[in-house]
Amino acid sequence: MNYNSKHSEIVDPKTWYDQVADQYKNSHAHLNSFYRVDFLRYLPRKDSFDLIDLWAWDGRMFKELNTIPHDQYVVVDISKEMLSKHPRGPKHLIADLEKKFPIEDETFDVAVCFFTLEHIENIQNFMEECFRILRPGGTLFIGHFFQRKLFERTANNQYFKIRQYKRNSEDIQQSAEYAFFKVEILPLYDKKDHTGDLIICRK
Repeated sequence: MNYNSKHSEIVDPKTWYDQVADQYKNSHAHLNSFYRVDFLRYLPRKDSFDLIDLWAWDGRMFKELNTIPHDQYVVVDISKEMLSKHPRGPKHLIADLEKKFPIEDETFDVAVCFFTLEHIENIQNFMEECFRILRPGGTLFIGHFFQRKLFERTANNQYFKIRQYKRNSEDIQQSAEYAFFKVEILPLYDKKDHTGDLIICRK
């Protein structure tokens, strides 16, 4: 069990999101700039896609992603409780993204991952797995926002924070390029504040 300098318990992501699954929808308005991204203009040229949302939460990005024409739509999360809140329609898959993904090679055209990489310790493995499951010409979209402090929440009368790993967009770009992606970084703004980046990784 880990604690920070204020003696708040620091827990792993699965434990944290299992605990806050019922409350998480209250944070959807945070960083609205991510919901105004026009994904369609950066998609590969196809009429329809096989799409996977890596760490899909409770469907935080479902409204936006569901507008992408798709033949297959899979949502993945480490937290069974969080994923149980996700809207019906996509196939649900529980998986630990620190490990080998339980997905066949070259299965998807598009992968998306938002609000997540600060929770993944082995980011190089994550990038290599994303490259593996994407078809040639496929694209990984990463929404990375600038997190200045640990997430904190009270659940079941217990106050705790989630374990996170600090990294910037350049760190993510380096890992993606090492996994053989071609990378483009687009800044995202909320009003005049640079709140994060859309990182586009093309196979």
